[in-house]
Amino acid sequence: MNDTDKKNGLFKLGFVTNSKPNSSGETCFTFLSDIIDKPITKADIDTFIESEECHIEYYDNDFREVNKENATKLRFLLPFTSINGEKIYGSFARSNTKVNFAGVFWIFDDWINAKYIDLSQYSINQASIDKFKATYNINFTHINEFIQPRSGIEYCNGGGFTQFQDGTDVNYDTAKYILLKTKETDPSTNETIYVWFTKNTRGKFEGIDFGSKNDFQTSLKNRQQFFVGRMGFENLNQCNEFLKRLEDKTMDEPWDYSKKNESGFVFPILKSYLEYEVERLFFESEECGYENKIVYNKDETYGLFNTNLIDKFGHDLMIVGEVMKSGGKSYLINLQMISSKLTLKRMQFVEPDPQPPQFFSDVNEIVFHCDWDIDNSIERYEHIIESRIERFPEKYRELSTDELGNKLDNAIDFARRIAQRNYKFIVPMYYPEKKRIQLLMPIYLESVYASRPDFALVLHPNIEETIYSPKTILGLDEVYQDARLIAKPEESWLNPKLI
Repeated sequence: MNDTDKKNGLFKLGFVTNSKPNSSGETCFTFLSDIIDKPITKADIDTFIESEECHIEYYDNDFREVNKENATKLRFLLPFTSINGEKIYGSFARSNTKVNFAGVFWIFDDWINAKYIDLSQYSINQASIDKFKATYNINFTHINEFIQPRSGIEYCNGGGFTQFQDGTDVNYDTAKYILLKTKETDPSTNETIYVWFTKNTRGKFEGIDFGSKNDFQTSLKNRQQFFVGRMGFENLNQCNEFLKRLEDKTMDEPWDYSKKNESGFVFPILKSYLEYEVERLFFESEECGYENKIVYNKDETYGLFNTNLIDKFGHDLMIVGEVMKSGGKSYLINLQMISSKLTLKRMQFVEPDPQPPQFFSDVNEIVFHCDWDIDNSIERYEHIIESRIERFPEKYRELSTDELGNKLDNAIDFARRIAQRNYKFIVPMYYPEKKRIQLLMPIYLESVYASRPDFALVLHPNIEETIYSPKTILGLDEVYQDARLIAKPEESWLNPKLI
């Protein structure tokens, strides 16, 4: 496809996500051909869109007609009808007005008054769709086919109500959940099946979750829990009680800082460790396809994971939790430590042998190579010195940029010399947001070794180019928790008893 094709016709309206064949060999054009029982090509659609007969209409989330700049949906009426005589519209949507439209979806009937719901604006987890199909033994090409017309949609607040206490209706923008009634019933209970989407922290709806209306209400109750990553507790106190029990079972190790703890968590290092350990395990299980990271029992009501910690007797510490579904994701609630294989068998675990996470695949990622270059380009130093000057000790903040640059150069050379004699001096850490390994180089701006450096320089290893890219500088309390995910740091400069 050349650039001209992308600027004309269908591609002029937005990004077409279904122009290429799917696993069944179907495209948006072959799907439309089946609907009208007549071969349709991209050229046919493009010709119509470029003609005077095509009229593009723009709407907001409440289906009020607006201009293009304020629209989150667009539609155009096609010049042919379905086999059953229904009008067909082409539809595009976008999550907000700052991004491009995406489509194309073919919509039947009157979109505004009795219309089928367009789910293209929501983030749909494909694994949830597959689970949905398998649970009810239902097959469909697109989830849109399975949803009731617009009369079956409910916008709900955090309590699951369609109105606020002052009597105003919940709409798309104020909703916490969008509940959709499907055309089918659960064969085992004869109850109507619903699907729902949950607004995430970025203000977008994601899903799907599914079940009866009672299942929806139960999910709301679960969502009111106190969440630490993918783990749920009734409140902060319950979380702290669990952390205390876990700390009591592990081998002796400092899980708190000696000088401050304003987080409210009784063991902030242990809380952070467990939170990102579980996040990584879910990532390896859901995104990488590893089956032995989060291990489920027969009916998938419980999930078991390996904390990668050792108890005081030298055994792996395992934790099990009840599985809760929300926003198309799994969470673990009502956590408990498990040491008895008999208990796991009674909970219907077949092969309860979960493995710890794998944070790196190449040892070169976690070992500092003294012979590699460190990029000291002006762009790197501008970010570290000028943009992060507040992270330097106060006595250095009034120095000129060339003086600070010289001190940083000397401190890096000083750290290199120590690392040549002690390979553990520069410590690896896991960066949870980017899911990658970085190294922590202690920086002593006076080039004098002491127990506590001024800060840590974060280095990103570029293995193929054998060069380190300095990313930023961080305080020691900010990096110890991420370093602990890889291993317990043994260097005196990164010791929570001194932080």
